[in-house]
Amino acid sequence: MPPAPLPENESLRLAELRSFGILDTIAEEAYDAITYLASQICEAPIALISIVDEDRQWFKSRVGLDVVETDRDVAFCAHAIHQPSSLMIVPDAATDPRFSSNPLVTDDPSIRFYAGAPLVSPAGNALGTLCVIDREPRQLSEDQERALAALSVQVMALLELRRTVRDLEQKRREVDSATQQRDTFMATVSHEIRGPLTAVVGYIELLRAGVPDEERGEVLTTIAREAADVEYLIEDLLVSARAEADSLRVAAVPVSLDAQVAQVIEGLDPGDTAGIDVTVEECRVVGDPARVRQIIRNLVTNAVRYGGPSIAVDVRGAGDLCHLTVADDGAGIAPADREHVFEPFKQADGGRHVAASVGLGLPISRLLAERMGGSLAYRFEDDLSLFDLTLPADRG
Repeated sequence: MPPAPLPENESLRLAELRSFGILDTIAEEAYDAITYLASQICEAPIALISIVDEDRQWFKSRVGLDVVETDRDVAFCAHAIHQPSSLMIVPDAATDPRFSSNPLVTDDPSIRFYAGAPLVSPAGNALGTLCVIDREPRQLSEDQERALAALSVQVMALLELRRTVRDLEQKRREVDSATQQRDTFMATVSHEIRGPLTAVVGYIELLRAGVPDEERGEVLTTIAREAADVEYLIEDLLVSARAEADSLRVAAVPVSLDAQVAQVIEGLDPGDTAGIDVTVEECRVVGDPARVRQIIRNLVTNAVRYGGPSIAVDVRGAGDLCHLTVADDGAGIAPADREHVFEPFKQADGGRHVAASVGLGLPISRLLAERMGGSLAYRFEDDLSLFDLTLPADRG
């Protein structure tokens, strides 16, 4: 059985893999939760987070398999990393000439079915896969394929977070004046991530214990929502890290501001959107669609979590600018703190203070607004807290 050929970018791929510092680390609940969920959703007895090293594949997390690594020569995942943009699916390994004589097929664990979603780094390198395995020939449904791909993105987000945290820790060691601030930041990030991940693990325990079929969909929806909270926090952290490293880039393309508002609102928990009044007029701006959504999401969730019960989102054009205003009737920010809330790791007194909040949402939002040629400001008037985002209108 010939082993998989090496990718053309193998040296770069291995160098980036080393930068994550993931190999041979201990088991972690966050990764195990994703692997268990992949096994459940895909109805597969074996699920793995497999990292393809120079001469082995090592399993960061595993369900249904006792070994912690295998030779790379027999690794299905060594083939899967050649297709970074798509799943590799082997319906029946016994009839596939690449794998029919593979000892993992002819002997324990007797693999017949394999589906692997590559773990693709920001640089485009496939570091390994999130894969599911069965001992019977089969296929995945379209929903299961999409779920496996989505969970692989979550794994990659956790790996990126690990690397970002390691980079921040290195900077903390190098800059003595920032020691206390970084220590507080790391503790707070851990706290904020632990909350939704604890919820995910708790709901997975419910699945493991068994829930009625009619409740399964609701449990999976809740898991997805909690995982999204982690993803959004990671997104803010990555923007912060890239800004510090002067590697943050934003696109400048026409963007429908009202459509971005609708997309963000639609993605929120329905219980959070009940008190939101949305008034929009068609307004196109020049900016980066993903970053515009990130700002809107930060402003709206900030109002939902820390503001009053009534929230209003307003989009309107004004000359060469488009304005998006998020207002709520909660306690305002104290005058002395109104600029501090736009400083990283700062919290405001009054209604906006929440224990153990990372404090990156507003600074990141202002940074992104300015990178797109706009601004973000706060004011308190008529008993309302208002965050006003302005972006240059698209006149093309």
